[in-house]
Amino acid sequence: MKKTNCSVHALDVGSNKLVLFSGYKNGSNGLIVNGKADIEYAGFLENEFLEPEEIKEKIGKIIETIELSTKETVKELNVGVPAEFCYSLVKKVTATFSYRKKLSFDLLNEIYSQSIEELDEHTLISVSPLYNILDNGKKVINAVNLKTSKFSSLVNTIYVKTEFIRFFNHILSELGIIKVNYLCSALCEVNSLLGDLPSEACIIDIGFLTSSVAIGKGQGLSNLFSFSQGGGHIISDLMNSFSLTYDEATELKRKIVLTIESDSGIIYDISSPQKTKKILVEQANSVVKNRLDIFASVIKKCLQKSQQQEFLPIYVTGGGISSISGAKEYLSSQIGKSIGIIYPNIEEFSKPYYSSGISLLQEVIKKKEKPAFLVAK
Repeated sequence: MKKTNCSVHALDVGSNKLVLFSGYKNGSNGLIVNGKADIEYAGFLENEFLEPEEIKEKIGKIIETIELSTKETVKELNVGVPAEFCYSLVKKVTATFSYRKKLSFDLLNEIYSQSIEELDEHTLISVSPLYNILDNGKKVINAVNLKTSKFSSLVNTIYVKTEFIRFFNHILSELGIIKVNYLCSALCEVNSLLGDLPSEACIIDIGFLTSSVAIGKGQGLSNLFSFSQGGGHIISDLMNSFSLTYDEATELKRKIVLTIESDSGIIYDISSPQKTKKILVEQANSVVKNRLDIFASVIKKCLQKSQQQEFLPIYVTGGGISSISGAKEYLSSQIGKSIGIIYPNIEEFSKPYYSSGISLLQEVIKKKEKPAFLVAK
């Protein structure tokens, strides 16, 4: 018997890996991941793919892997767009009615459409309310089916660089994909990992070459920033400081423990084809801390620019520094704010480096059941 497609497929475009997830809903809130394939690639930096010519072949390989493992043909693909290619805006919209009117999904979609702007070389991909205010002054996140005569809302719209969409549409069409949907990865992380937010919260996703600072509220983002720094820069620093190969520096990065006293005289042993290399903890930790200082400086500027209050909950995720023992604590001390670590609550994928891909998959499944606000242009 031929198996019919029941899974959704989500492509996480990381700054050093392309990861394709396949999954479906299990029960009321559960998620079954029935396929995962990943492949390293050159990545992107400062809004540019470093080796764009390789991407079609790489995506083709992971699609083939997923199709073989799940015995399902991938015809529709949901692409997570990195923050670096996204532009987020927030705008207030209002509406007045002659009587207390029920706010249907379609009516709210029409009201929210007032927030949409025409941006050169950008395409709208999401419309999300941060909050809604009714005629009684009540502030709510979800206003569907509520009645009011006056209505105001703060709405977040997210746009993607049109060239990004053109690029992936062309590649995926040649690979036999019939339909492509685009979602903001940072928004998916906030919605999936934190849910509807009555007050603001921040997720810092530190990747390999790029990182993002997303401040969520309600069902959208009140601010979104990205910067070209990540775990790969730490590896590069270690390579340059101690004349290491890439593999040796990667091994050293995994062994770093920033809480070790700097003057203890302890060394890190690094495997090498020729001989074991010994590097002083004090020197290696200093290199890592210097790079984390740069991260902290940029993150502080992002938080200052967004005019956040002291009580803002902040979480870090992503694969860039999650393997470095003590990195979260050091970053917290340099930023001057308490930082937690966050990751998916999914068995086998409860790691920070899965946050982006699993969140994307969860949001796609959620949207299949309950359409998101989005006004077709």
